Amino acid sequence: MIARRIAAVVAALLAGAGVGACGSATTAEARRNDQPAAIAPAPEARRAASGVRAVARTSTVVRNVPSAFPLPAGSRVADLSDPESGASFTLTAPDPAAVLSFYRRELPRAAFTIVADRAEDDATSLSFRDAHGWAGAIFATTHRVTVAVKRA
Repeated sequence: MIARRIAAVVAALLAGAGVGACGSATTAEARRNDQPAAIAPAPEARRAASGVRAVARTSTVVRNVPSAFPLPAGSRVADLSDPESGASFTLTAPDPAAVLSFYRRELPRAAFTIVADRAEDDATSLSFRDAHGWAGAIFATTHRVTVAVKRA
């Protein structure tokens, strides 16, 4: 598990920094200074009754989501897949109930429309979209939350 994560980090660093047989220090430095499109905080970091706030832009970088897409403060992102068509990832923290409450509150504030909110057995799913062609789903169990956001 640790070896797989290390390999993924190294691959991401090499791909992101432009380092390799054809990379140069100038290119790598220029790319390091670029600010990737991180998951954006809610319009302002508001504390909700559940105590979950939006995370600051610099704490978690997920490049291929709309700039207005929020992520709860204290989020732990795992299993990130971030191709140009959109991103998917798992949130292992905060707890799923707090994450669902956060998204039910913050998605409409960030100009997303929740098109479905379903609860069955021990799982809940939210589907959402925006006016710019993005659509997504949030699937929560008692232990974790999976988020997928794609260009429609």
